[in-house]
Amino acid sequence: MTTVRENNQAATATAGRQPRVLLLSFNLTPHDRVIELATHLLDQGARVDLLVMDDAGWQGLAGRPNLRIHSLDGAERRHLVMRAERAAVFRGPAAVLTGLGKLTGERPVRPLVKGHQRAAGAFHRRIFMKSYAAVRPLVLSRLFERRLPAFGIDDVDVIVASDVLTVTLGWKLAKRFPKAIATTSLDAPALPAAN
Repeated sequence: MTTVRENNQAATATAGRQPRVLLLSFNLTPHDRVIELATHLLDQGARVDLLVMDDAGWQGLAGRPNLRIHSLDGAERRHLVMRAERAAVFRGPAAVLTGLGKLTGERPVRPLVKGHQRAAGAFHRRIFMKSYAAVRPLVLSRLFERRLPAFGIDDVDVIVASDVLTVTLGWKLAKRFPKAIATTSLDAPALPAAN
């Protein structure tokens, strides 16, 4: 995603209210540059809404005024695609092997259970997760879009997509808030003057 407008045009955007920034960061461990950007924006007087996968890594910023952290709280794991994979690859075969173990005794089935666990884990890592990576940004953007009304985000001046997984959501939010500056740059954008 490229900058929708040049950063110096931000100074003309919506003077008369506190600047509002949407910072998107879906990495499980926050990068130092993203934390520095959030800190800088808060120090400049902006209201920052931080959209993250899990808020556990953001404890250092959690108590700051004008910062709201919104997380998915495990919604990705509850998504239909992830649940279907767990049922088909892990739970279904495990239930069959458990039933077989009850019929024949645990001893002859134990090697099958261990083999299933290894094969299921390998399938999950090598095949499913690599395939899922192609659609994951779309899945995450849809999950966040559903929650956006509950977050109370009605107007935005700047949208920063800080990693690859956030670009799809950043693009959709840029269409939703056409006056906002949308960027993938982690350099501090110029903010409109706060009143």
